[in-house]
Amino acid sequence: MIKLERTSVMNLENAIRGARNPMNSWDRMDSYYDEDGNFVLGENDLGLAQRLRKAGSDHRKYARQIFVSVDITAPLYW
Repeated sequence: MIKLERTSVMNLENAIRGARNPMNSWDRMDSYYDEDGNFVLGENDLGLAQRLRKAGSDHRKYARQIFVSVDITAPLYW
């Protein structure tokens, strides 16, 4: 049995802000932090991320700035 624990996604806000740099469209950012301190991706930022992802590898460079960390517990031999 494989267990995935302590998952964390980091630097999403900075990655989106960096994706907006070439277009100077920081004023269109609509992501925010909720009352629990969680980052909520807004509609404009989600749309931008989806368009850049579909545009190809040169345009989805922002995704390289998003860090994902997870602890994996698995048997020695799967």
